[in-house]
Amino acid sequence: STPLQMAMVGATIANGGEEAQPYLVDRIVASDGSLVSRTTPHMLGRPIKPQTAAELNQMMQLVVQGGTGTTAQIPGVLVAGKTGTAETGVAGVYDAWFVCFAPANNPHFVVAVQVEKQLNGFGASVSAPIAKAILEKLLGR
Repeated sequence: STPLQMAMVGATIANGGEEAQPYLVDRIVASDGSLVSRTTPHMLGRPIKPQTAAELNQMMQLVVQGGTGTTAQIPGVLVAGKTGTAETGVAGVYDAWFVCFAPANNPHFVVAVQVEKQLNGFGASVSAPIAKAILEKLLGR
């Protein structure tokens, strides 16, 4: 999986099961500051039932509250996340993953972090703190 694909998984859970088309450009602004065009969000479908998405959201909140993702906790913000550690075929070397969204009760941001080829590096210890720092910036903390 790519970081974009994992961000889309997180976004689908955050969106109550609806999968959104990813895009890179939010808007185009002219040199005088006037708006030329704005990207309109487009939903691709609903691959996850709303109840399933809500249950996954709750489970991902528990990962951050007291599971493997506690290094992504932000005081006063509900964060939902999932750690991941992928084998690389080299003993003791892993790709460290963390996918999260916040605020979990009204999601605005999804972050996916992959740090490749980490010696004894895991999603919880390597990628979750990076995701936390990104979320803090996005949330203005």
